[in-house]
Amino acid sequence: MDSTMKLRWLDLAESLDIPEAAAEKIWRELAAAYGENGRFYHNLHHIQHALAVAEQLQAVATDFTAVQLALWFHDVVYDPRRSDNEAQSAAFAERVLRPLGFPNERLETIKALILVTQTHETAVADPNVWVMLDADLAILSAPPAQYDAYARAIRQEYSFVPEEQYMVGRTAVLQKFLARSPFYFTEQMRMGGDTAVYANLKRELAQLQKRNTEGH
Repeated sequence: MDSTMKLRWLDLAESLDIPEAAAEKIWRELAAAYGENGRFYHNLHHIQHALAVAEQLQAVATDFTAVQLALWFHDVVYDPRRSDNEAQSAAFAERVLRPLGFPNERLETIKALILVTQTHETAVADPNVWVMLDADLAILSAPPAQYDAYARAIRQEYSFVPEEQYMVGRTAVLQKFLARSPFYFTEQMRMGGDTAVYANLKRELAQLQKRNTEGH
């Protein structure tokens, strides 16, 4: 996984004329961050999956490079106890990219794309945002077994939260997602994924309610 993702990062960096030494240094920081203990879901597997989905939606984006970079950095800072992960991740991206001569406009685009993952909602008709959000939440339309593994991984990341409290919080998240219609922003993801999303969310919600009824 790491070697595959390293090559993927270095290829992107080379296409942007990022010096090899700088690209290697950034990779080491990315690998260290995404490899931190406690990252059962928000790790390089998630980034790989999100990038793969984004590539399928590439024609929708107007600045696919910005989307790719935003996906690489959007979870680089992740502590489930904090509420400013996205802001910290955006700041991280700016810190490493600005010295490389990235235009300010693209930096602002990248940061905005990272920040929108805090709520996963947008009222702005921005194709880059649509691709970013659909790629980030693509796991929700995964086959049942893959979705269930994701749900378990999220619970592991929140292992410090007592079961009853977790069930209340997770139920609220699931119900908020279920209220979205359509769920995805791009036509391609809506056609292939909306039905699966709602089925997955309802199944997890039912499992949470069953655990609550049975006294966990």
